[in-house]
Amino acid sequence: MESIRYSERKIVKRVPLLQYYSEIGAEIGEFAGWITPLWFTSNKEEHLAVRSSVGIFDITHMTRIAVRGEHSEKLLQQVLTIDVEKLKPGKMKYCLMCSEEGKIIDDLTVFRHPTDRRSFIIVCNAITHDKVLRILDQLSQNMDVEITDLTFETSLYAVQGPRSLELISRFCEMDLSILKWFTGVETKIDDVNTLITRSGYTGENGYELMLWSWELENLRKIWNKIVKLGSTPCGLAARDSLRLEAGYPLYGQDIDENVSPVEARLTFAIDFSKEYFIGKEAIERAISEGKPRRLLVGFKAIEKIIPRRGYRIVDKDNQVVGEVTSGGFSFTLGVGIGLGYVNSEYANEGERLKLEVKDKYREVEVTLEPIVSHKMKHPH
Repeated sequence: MESIRYSERKIVKRVPLLQYYSEIGAEIGEFAGWITPLWFTSNKEEHLAVRSSVGIFDITHMTRIAVRGEHSEKLLQQVLTIDVEKLKPGKMKYCLMCSEEGKIIDDLTVFRHPTDRRSFIIVCNAITHDKVLRILDQLSQNMDVEITDLTFETSLYAVQGPRSLELISRFCEMDLSILKWFTGVETKIDDVNTLITRSGYTGENGYELMLWSWELENLRKIWNKIVKLGSTPCGLAARDSLRLEAGYPLYGQDIDENVSPVEARLTFAIDFSKEYFIGKEAIERAISEGKPRRLLVGFKAIEKIIPRRGYRIVDKDNQVVGEVTSGGFSFTLGVGIGLGYVNSEYANEGERLKLEVKDKYREVEVTLEPIVSHKMKHPH
């Protein structure tokens, strides 16, 4: 397979092992301003490997930020929707960063260092890299806090699937069964400092390895060790189809700065007992006003169709009641699936609606649960 001709692209962000992935036959493409593997063999093969066994993803495109210093907790209390004071060492939490208007700037995870209580690592979306860093920098101007962009000095691998515990324990020569969901430990792998967290974006049990290295030889050695232990190399196409089955929204597609956590059904990621965070007042006001006009739901196709972003969702009288934000094919269930916003009166488990496709209509069934059940403790 031909490798991409980088000179023809304006995009300059590339995962460190890109050339190696290209040499071994990966299909290379762009996602959120990064050039990265889309698949190594096929979307279906990689997807099913994660559901049945174990797969490894290079997710170095994700933004990683260290927040350290005397006022690190104070800063994060302002910008994150969880109560950071309650976050124990070695624990991570899923949460949101919101605007004053109560809309979603980003969804992310925050991890408190196991031994340094004033040190945190945020992992957020690639597409919001500049925006999140700018907000943290602006709000920390008069604080004793250091904001460090780790994105281009660390790498990030995700090892996901029912065999991930067995494989990663062998790889690290550690018993990782002690790790609960959304906890982490520090270790060294081939002399590379590594943070291992039990976490992921697939709905399966899994682990994410943040490696303090962009050294190609180190990274290639570690990647190949994990593959030789039985992990299937996976690209971002499988990551997308897996997260869709799990019902996880994707920033920039299912949620963005025009969407409130109430509409996106993400209020579980908010600790309203906390005295203040940016956007709290607006979100509480939205909740007090009752059901929002629209809600984000999942759906499964009853008839043969592969849903696509932008398809209109209609009721039994063919009146438009919503729109698909993410769609695709579930390799696990063998049917088309998706996420989309519908008028809130239609956001009911088992509700039958239709998708409008070129003047034809295909029936779908709404679900408020993950489309494919999670195999690990849910992050909230």
